[in-house]
Amino acid sequence: MPSELVLVQRKNKVATLILNRPEVLNAMSKEMLVQLRDVVVQIAADESIHVVVLKGAGEHFSAGADVALFSEKIEPYDWLVAMKGVGDIVRTLREMPQPVVVMLKGVAVGGGANLALAGDFVIAAHNARFCEIFAAIGLVLDYGGTYLLPRLVGLARARELAMLAEEIDGKKAAGMGLIYKSVPEEALEKEVQSLAETLAAKPPLALRLIKEGLEKSFDMSLQEVLHWEAAHQSVMLQTPEHKEIVKMFLEAKKKS
Repeated sequence: MPSELVLVQRKNKVATLILNRPEVLNAMSKEMLVQLRDVVVQIAADESIHVVVLKGAGEHFSAGADVALFSEKIEPYDWLVAMKGVGDIVRTLREMPQPVVVMLKGVAVGGGANLALAGDFVIAAHNARFCEIFAAIGLVLDYGGTYLLPRLVGLARARELAMLAEEIDGKKAAGMGLIYKSVPEEALEKEVQSLAETLAAKPPLALRLIKEGLEKSFDMSLQEVLHWEAAHQSVMLQTPEHKEIVKMFLEAKKKS
């Protein structure tokens, strides 16, 4: 069994997943992908974890696929199996009940870039380097990039990022709406921790259903969305968490 290529650290209700190959900029090997797939499935099923943070060890998030893989003799069927495993990781991150906060510093290239975008909140350092490198090396987008880019920034910007394969920094990524926020590198760790703690303090079922509803909304008509909201809100209005929050609000209003 290889060493731990994905580290898991838990603090209170937050689980931090760390891509752990810093010597190669956290480039993803087959073994790392298997470990990451297993870890995210386990975390998704753990109700004691309310928020997930995803980051890279050392000074970088991920340089994408390990270039050593491209020199190996791998049959097309085996590539297909591997890419379906990648799809399992992305789908789990998008569908898991916990909000996923990505801390992005250094490089996020190719599959590393799109793995980051699979999170719910991406906070990058201003000087982080983001690149959809695929077109430059004769490949198509993977790790869900074909789905994620146009939904995040629109089709025109998605074409720009995917077809030109030019590097952008964290500040530009935030400016075009590709990611949630960009901050100075020295403030990155604190900003991610603050966001994770804020999310962890909120009712987990509400966050879970909000995440689910937003994700499904692209495939639903307005009528279907309204039906989904009505069905779920009628349940949420009866939860103890909601009733307790309302009670606290009313009591505070009386005192003011």
